[in-house]
Amino acid sequence: MARVVVEVMPKPEILDPQGKAVTGALARLGFAGMSVRQGKRFELEVEGELTDERLAEVRRAAETLLANTVIESFSVRIETEPESPIEDQDAEEGQASEQDEAGEQAKPAQQADAGEQAKPADQADAGEQAELATQAG
Repeated sequence: MARVVVEVMPKPEILDPQGKAVTGALARLGFAGMSVRQGKRFELEVEGELTDERLAEVRRAAETLLANTVIESFSVRIETEPESPIEDQDAEEGQASEQDEAGEQAKPAQQADAGEQAKPADQADAGEQAELATQAG
């Protein structure tokens, strides 16, 4: 069974009140110089072999249901499972250093875009989001 990830982000020209609330809260907590845009991540477990036709079907599902393509862009990528959590953490640290050196994050080889490519943003947990929404509103 393969895992496919669909990441959905507001288009750059669309206001992001949740991202602005998180940005403001980070600044108040002493994390200056950070700007947040908040999106959604969907993980789909796809039965059987992951063919080009199945990936096209996932893209259609994302366009039809998972993203509002008027105001959101999405990307579809195949997620490979790390062999152990330690290797996963090492891989993330390696990607962070690659991003710092290159100035931008490299796209995974198997990533397919629909609309504009949006960079994923770190998301706060539900409790933090509720607190931030209360502070912002």
